Amino acid sequence: MRLAILLLAPLGAWAQMGSPGGGETQVVALHPKNPQILYAGAAKGFCVTTRGGKDNWPASGLESYSPRAIALDPANPDIIYAGTHETGVWKTADRARTWRHASEGIAEPRIRALVAHPRESGVLYAGTDGGGVFRTRDGGATWQEVNRGLIDKTVRALVIDPSDQRRLLAGTWHGVYRSSDGGDTWEANPGGLYDVDAVALAFEPGNSRVVYAGTSPRGVFRSEDGGWTWRAGDRVLAEHILSLAADPSQPGHVYAGTRAGVFRSTDGGRTFEPAGLRWSNAAWSLVFDARTTPPTLYYGGVGGVLKSVDGGRTWDVTGPIRH
Repeated sequence: MRLAILLLAPLGAWAQMGSPGGGETQVVALHPKNPQILYAGAAKGFCVTTRGGKDNWPASGLESYSPRAIALDPANPDIIYAGTHETGVWKTADRARTWRHASEGIAEPRIRALVAHPRESGVLYAGTDGGGVFRTRDGGATWQEVNRGLIDKTVRALVIDPSDQRRLLAGTWHGVYRSSDGGDTWEANPGGLYDVDAVALAFEPGNSRVVYAGTSPRGVFRSEDGGWTWRAGDRVLAEHILSLAADPSQPGHVYAGTRAGVFRSTDGGRTFEPAGLRWSNAAWSLVFDARTTPPTLYYGGVGGVLKSVDGGRTWDVTGPIRH
């Protein structure tokens, strides 16, 4: 099924289609080797498709926990971590067949963000709702609080600089913090994003000096020095921004998921235009698969999981599923 960019449809109709679990999807993650395997944290739990969404996204554990963050081990993609809103972090070592709790040391069980070190197996960071940032070096067996210098401890987003894995950015209620030592210490941002609700962060593929921050309600900001100083767009995208994704094939093309659908910028965040799904009121997750030509953009939110291969002009439901 294909949706035209300006199509308006009742939420109730679409909420039952393409949805892993038949409800709202909080996060979408890609298998690093097999493009047909995708994961989703949904209302029904942790869901897996092995046929690009054509096998009805069966639930595979965590049915009562609605995962909000997913991270995969860089050395073994069968090892998956899921962050939940009330029960901390869970881990599977057999591609979601079985799960075990992996939150020893995390004082705040409400997980907002989860990111794995891209080169070091077993090293992960968790951003929490009020407890700050926690780090594990042993694959989730134990976690340590790493909040030195982090004044605001509600961490909404976490990203690792792809060109320097010791550099991290954290989006909080009071702007973007930066760490240059693997999370040991943090610095508040002095370049215009200190007292802003920073909800989403995204590096530009191929140029990690360029990074975008989605805020509420002040739109999307752009940094050209790795997240140290920032500037706003020429026209503010006056929406509650929930997610960001930068196109890996076109520098300066960035997508913002909001409570009013998806928006696209082709000029590095200076201006935005609608990019479809205007019927949706929550685009919680946007992620590009760079292995396809052109790259496939996946959406997770109200209506489940959808995808676009033409920059958001049209969207396909990955299911569909009807209940």
